[in-house]
Amino acid sequence: MRTGLLISTALLAFSTVSCSSVKPVAVNAGDQCFRCRRTISDTKLAGELLDGARFVSKFRTPACLATYLAEHPTETGMVFVTDYATGDMMRPDGAFFVPFVNRDTGERDYRAFKVRSDADAAAAEARSELVGWKAVLEKARS
Repeated sequence: MRTGLLISTALLAFSTVSCSSVKPVAVNAGDQCFRCRRTISDTKLAGELLDGARFVSKFRTPACLATYLAEHPTETGMVFVTDYATGDMMRPDGAFFVPFVNRDTGERDYRAFKVRSDADAAAAEARSELVGWKAVLEKARS
């Protein structure tokens, strides 16, 4: 009885630890955007959504990710965007977003930054103002 309890406790602890650390999956150039089906060419703009079953949906840009979330308000999961300065994935809630016009597509989009000074420099270069993730989502809903 005691051995069974010990094994059950160990399995519960292991499953809790292994399920609590959700890590983003690498987005590669050539991957397809889950929403618009276009090819992801600039991975420093990419984002992704990991649902509870660990299904990964990759997105071409923060705007494409935000538009998908606006179109699917009941969608849940972990959201990640790429830090434009380092290429590392991060949660968007604490990120600084710089609106810009993509020279290749002519579309308005966002670059995400983890560090405020990097975002300030990019905003000065793009002649724009920093916004937060909530503003990006609101723009996608409008």
